[in-house]
Amino acid sequence: MKVFTSCVAQKYGDIKADISQINESSFDGTFNKWKELTQGEKPALDVYRGYSWEFIKSIADKVPIQVISAGYGVIDINEPIVPYKITFSNKFFDKGDFTIPTFGMTQEETNQKWFNKLTPNVEWDDNEVTIVTCNPDYLGLLNIPKRDNIIILNDYKLTRLSKWLGAGAHAIANRFTKFIVEEYPNISGNKELKELFNELDKKHGKALRTKRNNVTDEFIIEWANKGKTLTQLRDEGYSCSYQRFTRLQDKEWLKSNPDRKFTKQFKR
Repeated sequence: MKVFTSCVAQKYGDIKADISQINESSFDGTFNKWKELTQGEKPALDVYRGYSWEFIKSIADKVPIQVISAGYGVIDINEPIVPYKITFSNKFFDKGDFTIPTFGMTQEETNQKWFNKLTPNVEWDDNEVTIVTCNPDYLGLLNIPKRDNIIILNDYKLTRLSKWLGAGAHAIANRFTKFIVEEYPNISGNKELKELFNELDKKHGKALRTKRNNVTDEFIIEWANKGKTLTQLRDEGYSCSYQRFTRLQDKEWLKSNPDRKFTKQFKR
């Protein structure tokens, strides 16, 4: 068994490669400059961080793990990388700051071309079970063959097991991956997993509350200034992306707005 996961936005250390700071006049020039800036320093295992990543990190000594990222393509979890800012996600809050310059192409075309240059070929074993726990925006880049031994967790309604497994919706795929690796290391593929999932769903499945309360930027800034986390915000029933929270939490942004008044109330 092996695991195929996507990178996470949070990273330890100072950012060494930032796509928004590259000002080359062509796609190839941008790519080459990016490669210069991303010469590895520390294992990816120890660069990525965050609640969701901890589930992947906890099984790194049990199964081989590969990571797909906009910074490096497909890499082994122990491959040296540097902290970086770039994404394939078209839903990223500050899209212009983190997505790849398109140079006349669509963002989807750009992402695929960039990924293909980073990783020209992804090999899928005919026999080994592979658990794929990836961001949906990254899945489409991989051209995953339809085989029983390739388990794509996005195909399962895992959020129904969130309360039982003790993980929020944003981390449930990685939490379920940990569960499979530790409790069912010899699972044969999708057919067996579907039977297992149906049993677990009948016994533990429970729908999560899907409607969350919206909040203003001012409310989030005040929340962050009190030392409260994004997880705590979501646990209180509020809706906020990681990207939006970290942008508003950024110390330099707060320093540039020292007299900001928190007069607006959050929306219900």
